[in-house]
Amino acid sequence: MKTHTFKNPTFLPKARTRFLVIAVAGCFASTGYALPVGPQVAAGSASISQTANALTVNNSNNAILNWQTFSIAASESVRFNQASASSSVLNRVLANDPSILLGQLTSNGRVWLINPAGILVGPGARIDTAGFVASTMNVRNEDFLAGRLAFQSTPGAADVVNQGSITTPDGGSVYLIAPNVSNEGVIHTPRGETILAAGQSVQILDTGTPGVKVEIAGAAGNVTNLGQIVADAGQIGMVGALVRNSGTLNASSVVSEGGRVFLKASQDAYVDKDGRIVTTGTKGGSIEVLGDRVAVMDNAQLDASGQNGGGSVLVGGDAHGANPDVQNANITYFGANAGIKADALDNGNGGKVIVWADDTTRASGNISARGGANSGDGGFVETSGHRYLDAKGAHVNASASHGSAGQWLLDPTDINIVYGGAISTYGGTMTSGVFTPGACAATIADSDINSTFSTGTSVTSP
Repeated sequence: MKTHTFKNPTFLPKARTRFLVIAVAGCFASTGYALPVGPQVAAGSASISQTANALTVNNSNNAILNWQTFSIAASESVRFNQASASSSVLNRVLANDPSILLGQLTSNGRVWLINPAGILVGPGARIDTAGFVASTMNVRNEDFLAGRLAFQSTPGAADVVNQGSITTPDGGSVYLIAPNVSNEGVIHTPRGETILAAGQSVQILDTGTPGVKVEIAGAAGNVTNLGQIVADAGQIGMVGALVRNSGTLNASSVVSEGGRVFLKASQDAYVDKDGRIVTTGTKGGSIEVLGDRVAVMDNAQLDASGQNGGGSVLVGGDAHGANPDVQNANITYFGANAGIKADALDNGNGGKVIVWADDTTRASGNISARGGANSGDGGFVETSGHRYLDAKGAHVNASASHGSAGQWLLDPTDINIVYGGAISTYGGTMTSGVFTPGACAATIADSDINSTFSTGTSVTSP
């Protein structure tokens, strides 16, 4: 029998991130974090004025400025005055000094900052623009001028780290692109889009649509959220080899349908015990946690509920693992006391919740896809492992107070229903963050099935 292990992904821990930030800041200490220095206009036009603590740039649309250095001290500010909110300016740093942003960066348009030596938005910093792009990978002038988010492989490119506040108006966008990306602060893009992507080259397509695509070539890196990202009724995406959410991702709305949050990893996608993902609204939005190995750890919470209908939550794949447009996990872990909700709160049908793996799934948490309190049917829940499933301790509720109850589907190759809940080899062990399946057959306790039946929810294993 083949043995699989599930380890907590080896993401950059918080302590190491802090060390990196200190090291980056130390590299820049000799220049004193002065205002941007040495501007050269490479395309378009720009006029620049400066006082002791403030730099102002009046630029044409799609202007390209090359700088020797680009940093902002805590007492300093940089302002880009542009033609409109749809205007953009590209700032490219030529010298080998990281950009340390500790003060204020503002604009009525979109600001791009490209610096292969690294970009830090430090504690207390405030970025308030119509859009913000920060990358340590190069962008060709022709791609920028054409509006393409195409970031080229750059040898030795450093990281992008946000510890401050990045804000846009309604419909704005924030893109943080580097071999490794970390958010420890706050990013707010109401009705807009925030994408954190790590790799050697990155291309973002179909922006501004629910189907936004992020393509990564070469060795992808770490994407970590330790802070808060809010995109009211918008989109939030984290894409890389190793993707970890330890903070809050919120695309909810009180006046419209919830937005979309997606975590996509070529290796490990991980929502740890403090992680929260929320896409609530008048109707629930969508949540996707996808990778080769996927973990929603104990006490993590995912919520795609809506007043008039539940949304969609996909962990490790879509229904039956049969959607070619959705990446399937090999191993999926859904921990005890973790929660997933896709409820209709007032009216409408419960939503869809899928916990899937092509090989092994362990699902021990709480899942709810209830119909509305006033009207509506229960939703659909699937917890399946194509080869092996351990659902001991799972609590599923797809009931409906004023409609037809929903369904809980368990669909492994084989399944054992154990009487009395006394399961000695019920699906492996979790030791020091390592999940090891213990048997080849799927196992579930009869008590867990009976508790689901008691809500009116049907339980099916074809």
